Amino acid sequence: MVSEKTETRPDTEILFPEVVIGDIVIKPWSFGILFDISTLLEEVLNEVEKKNITLDEGFISYVTMARLFTVANTQVLKIMSITLDIPEEKIRSLPMADGIKIASTIARQNWAIIKNEVLLLLEPKQQKEEEKETSEKENKIS
Repeated sequence: MVSEKTETRPDTEILFPEVVIGDIVIKPWSFGILFDISTLLEEVLNEVEKKNITLDEGFISYVTMARLFTVANTQVLKIMSITLDIPEEKIRSLPMADGIKIASTIARQNWAIIKNEVLLLLEPKQQKEEEKETSEKENKIS
């Protein structure tokens, strides 16, 4: 069985998933946006994996966010543009503090959802694999 740390989020974040930073409203991804950014996400995850950057934390620290910007800056910028539905130029002109807050909010909003949904999909398969392994071990002992 999969035992993952459950991320606890404030009730206000669950009830009101939209976050406003400056004049920008940040909404969790729709299913369609996930398709639009899937190639970019793959590129980011490949770079993260190459550099051994950990994203499985309950939150994404500012140090981790800075590392993401250094290894996948083009992809992060495009993901932010698609997510916010604003031109990349406007994102580039944001104050640094706002840009970092927005990027970390996008990551936090969506990473938890993706991780939890994927775990729910994989859990039955992993349970079957564990049951099969246990059965094979028992058969070897008999």
